[in-house]
Amino acid sequence: MGIINTRSPYFLSVSDADLATATLDIEIYTGDETTGYSGTPQYSLSKKIILNTTKISFEISELIRDYLDITFEDGDYEASAESFCKWVRTTLTAFDGNGVQLSQTISTDLAFESYGYFEEGANYSFEYEGLLMSNNYMFIESGDEIKIPIQTDRTVTVRFYDSDNGLLNTETFSLSDQSQDKVVYAAYTDDQAAKATIQYTGDSGSETSTIIIKQLSECKFTPYKTTFINKFGVLQDLYFFKKSVEKMTTKRESYKANILASNNTYNTYNHTKRDFNIEANESVSLSSGFVNESFNEVFKQLMLSERVWITNENNQIYPINIKTSNITYKTSVNDRLVEYTIEFDNSYNVLNDIR
Repeated sequence: MGIINTRSPYFLSVSDADLATATLDIEIYTGDETTGYSGTPQYSLSKKIILNTTKISFEISELIRDYLDITFEDGDYEASAESFCKWVRTTLTAFDGNGVQLSQTISTDLAFESYGYFEEGANYSFEYEGLLMSNNYMFIESGDEIKIPIQTDRTVTVRFYDSDNGLLNTETFSLSDQSQDKVVYAAYTDDQAAKATIQYTGDSGSETSTIIIKQLSECKFTPYKTTFINKFGVLQDLYFFKKSVEKMTTKRESYKANILASNNTYNTYNHTKRDFNIEANESVSLSSGFVNESFNEVFKQLMLSERVWITNENNQIYPINIKTSNITYKTSVNDRLVEYTIEFDNSYNVLNDIR
């Protein structure tokens, strides 16, 4: 089993000296890996060989992505995790010029709304990662629930410790063949938690990831929690602790109205220049406060995210869009202190215009 990153190209190829045509059936499904498929593919593709070549390739990531839709309803991470990934069963069959079957390859993989970087090469796969986030530091508001996205391709054990390495909590997540259980969240609430370890079996045996947890209390500013879809196609929290600035912009159309009465008089309280189709949008600029250098990667993934949500001081969750178009990566050597300011637009109009 491999991972299909649907935001990056994913190729399936077949090669043979006598190859003339190839077909590819794609079925996308949920549930059990071996018994959940119906045998009725959503896509049936066919290609002919290009003259003087011996290989036929199919690029399928965009087709699969149509069946992935990540939501964040009511801030429920576990319910959202059920939509993070789906099974993809592919049947690639090769034929010669007489229609005789040369080969057939059947594969079942797991698809995420994830991506690879250019440097990671084609068909990059992150199976057996255990931890589905790139940073080894977490900054959260003191007392909030700590949420760590975990991949359960193998058994994973998560332990939380206090600042003296005293064990606070242990939770083990078992291997599952169900798509809805492939991503889980290690969730724990304790303002004494200062470290988490994620132990899993990787390609080279037992591996452990360690996350340093910084729980901060802000007495002057109102902290904001944003939640975005990270590189691995799962929800990740990112807190902004310092200064926030809210703005509103409007746009409108206008026309000149006729207020003249039949007796050639008019009322001075009537508008001759009238506005209509007024639209308003609010935005907020948020400052992270000082963070660790590993957060350069977090902000990189935030900027690449297509869906972001914000939780306000009343624990209400709203969709937002990133307005900032560029950032400069910061380091302790160049900048001494690492801090980012990002501007967001509300992903809805101030006036309720949903019809």
